[in-house]
Amino acid sequence: MEQAQIKVSFSIGTKLLVSILFLVLISISLMDISSIWVLREDKRAYTIQSQSTEAVLVGKQFVNLTQNTINTLRLSLASIDPSKPINRTQKNALQSVLDNQSKVIRVNLLKVKPQTKSVFQVASVTNENKLTTSKFNSENLSLSNEDFTSGFDSLLHEGYSFYNLSQAGLPPLLVIALADLGTVNDPMGAFVAVAFISQDEIGLENLESHITVTDKNGWVLYDTKPEILYSPTNISSHSLFKTASQSKFSTGAQEYEHESQSYLGSYTLPGFGIITLSRTTWRSAMKATYLLIEKLILLAFIALSAAIIFAMFFAKSISAPISELYEATKQVAAGNFDLKLKPKSKDEIGALSSSFNVMSKKIGELIVESMEKVRLEGELAIASTVQQTLIPPETLQKESILIHSHYQSAEECGGDWWGTFSVDKKVCILIADATGHGLPSALITAAARSCFSVMHKLATEDPNFELSPRNLLSFANKAIHEASQGKIMMTFFALIIDLNKMELTYSSAGHNPPWLFKKSGSGYKMSSLIAKGQRLGEDPEYSGFEEKSTTVSETDILFLYTDGLLEGQNLKGDQYGKKRSRLLINKELKNGPKITLEKLVADFQEYNKGKPYDDDVTLAFVEMNSKSPGIL
Repeated sequence: MEQAQIKVSFSIGTKLLVSILFLVLISISLMDISSIWVLREDKRAYTIQSQSTEAVLVGKQFVNLTQNTINTLRLSLASIDPSKPINRTQKNALQSVLDNQSKVIRVNLLKVKPQTKSVFQVASVTNENKLTTSKFNSENLSLSNEDFTSGFDSLLHEGYSFYNLSQAGLPPLLVIALADLGTVNDPMGAFVAVAFISQDEIGLENLESHITVTDKNGWVLYDTKPEILYSPTNISSHSLFKTASQSKFSTGAQEYEHESQSYLGSYTLPGFGIITLSRTTWRSAMKATYLLIEKLILLAFIALSAAIIFAMFFAKSISAPISELYEATKQVAAGNFDLKLKPKSKDEIGALSSSFNVMSKKIGELIVESMEKVRLEGELAIASTVQQTLIPPETLQKESILIHSHYQSAEECGGDWWGTFSVDKKVCILIADATGHGLPSALITAAARSCFSVMHKLATEDPNFELSPRNLLSFANKAIHEASQGKIMMTFFALIIDLNKMELTYSSAGHNPPWLFKKSGSGYKMSSLIAKGQRLGEDPEYSGFEEKSTTVSETDILFLYTDGLLEGQNLKGDQYGKKRSRLLINKELKNGPKITLEKLVADFQEYNKGKPYDDDVTLAFVEMNSKSPGIL
């Protein structure tokens, strides 16, 4: 909106009592500055106190859980005679210990040889009541040899070690190992008891700060942010962690910079080598203070207006317009922006009245626009968080198959999705790309994810269910059409690897064909998995998806992707392309799929540098010969 230029014909500078206004302005400024400083320091102190309280409470919860668990593990070790083989009587005693407590779900008893880091399980008991009330099953309650041996140093020196095995979709899972240090030098091996505990009781409702619990080496054991809790994370390089780990006091606070943001942080050392961190961004901590500052400024404006009115008693020629303008400001403060003041003079006051009309209308429009923008941004943020839970972790083990993946959406929400599930010795891998990107496409991916969850359950529970790529796509076609009413389509590729027959069966719904790399000499020979089939969602009755099969060997590697990789453009408008992708993969594949994926993602990001992604990008490398890690 353009504002008309208004000429001031008569100056009113001589009519104002400059000295009075100057003194009032200086007084208000000094008062506001001192008030702002006091408010800022008071809010800072309150935030640090609140953070410290939260950190202490969460730390106590964690230590209490740890102490109760270690007591249970000590009783478990005490119920076993290390000089004799585990018999039924000893195992019953071990079971009795576990059944008479309410925290530990399972206890594994191990024999460990520190010199060779050899680990042997000698007994395992489960609290069936606790397992039934939790969301875990026996497969969730396992600790690999690799994870276990990572805590050897702490276990042998201090007698205990911690492991965070939390997985998305399940309650946070903590593993605590306790060693019988009296048997460390035993040539037959030391006895170690391992407990699996749910952390769903850790934390407080309505936490204002970001809370993190770590061990002394910086490995996260608990975090209020799921993206940190459900992935192996080490924050030993974090400034607040360094301060806490080097502190001679059990509590403390610090202001620091992290990733170009200012933070207020507090920490506590509750025991067992545990460090509890509580941190809040400076902007978030001072949000209420900023609001108070705005109110102070508004109050200053009102006070200044009152001073002007007082001054106008000495200049009656402008007292009426000033009074009218003052009344208008009160209406604006009450939320009425549809004001029409009629200028009664051609001096500065008359010009101000006209400007006020334009300003009030513009403010009203901006407030409406800002509220709508905030609402939409909040909804998109929630949708993005929900969608992240639909995507599997970047590294995923299924049977003897290891999958390395990468997902990046072009906007807050994306239209790409991939997933996997296994039934008996068959591993099903799925990848999809909905037309477009953003929230509508994300909703369709959620529908696809739900559909395949149902089919996984059917395949697991119904022996008559036909688990085949063609059947999966036919079911999904109806679900996608019903969800989008034919307005959004989705390309899809479904494959099933039969590990008994070493056979790969696949069908496609208009998706980019994956690449199968077979070992050939010192390199790999590539072939495309091409199958005919129209996109999902076009025709709900369509079932003509072509199904093909091919044999696979233990050295084969499969690469799945969406068209966001090949069609991604640089600043010149050139696409990344199939040729560049193949050359890079052929060059790096000898170093392993994980490194190849990292190189491919880095090269694509550099190619796309300086601009947003054109489309969502989803990549996955599938290793056929990966051996499952040892399970305790």
